[in-house]
Amino acid sequence: MREQLDLPLTGVRTRAEFEALPLVPRGWAWELRSGRLELSVMPVTFWYSRIVFCVLEFWRSHGYEIAGDQYIADTGFARGDTGHHNFVADGVVFRLGHQPGKHSTTHDPASLFAVVEAVWQPTQVREAIDKLRVYAMLGIQHYWIVRGDTESDDLDGFVSMYELTGSEYKLTGSRLVSQLSSG
Repeated sequence: MREQLDLPLTGVRTRAEFEALPLVPRGWAWELRSGRLELSVMPVTFWYSRIVFCVLEFWRSHGYEIAGDQYIADTGFARGDTGHHNFVADGVVFRLGHQPGKHSTTHDPASLFAVVEAVWQPTQVREAIDKLRVYAMLGIQHYWIVRGDTESDDLDGFVSMYELTGSEYKLTGSRLVSQLSSG
């Protein structure tokens, strides 16, 4: 989701105009960039960054190429600017032997072996479940959803591991992120 509002030629918006801007959901903020007031995602939390990194490192240690915050193209659902049909995945794991381009940010689902999503808010959980159906249609072999506990200071996360069987995902396992390397 991205919204831009051009500043007037004077370069100034009044306090009343600023206060009349639409309210934004948690995790979003109005930011001034290149003379435009943009609605953008705020930086990720420490837990989110750490947990995605830990899960991706697990896959990398098994010989897979990995990347965080990547677009998965051609989902058939509008995401981002008009004409872009993609989801932003918290982490992607490429098929063995696939070397993504140095400057690539959008990937064909055929090049992906697994997708990782980290969630802790109810809306994020719903989005992850919606993505589950789409990623299954795209034929991505593995989908891991990591849930965090908002009531705890613990930095660990609980991974639900799904594997594509036929045309849908089946839950094949679950464990704490801290237990991934132990089996």
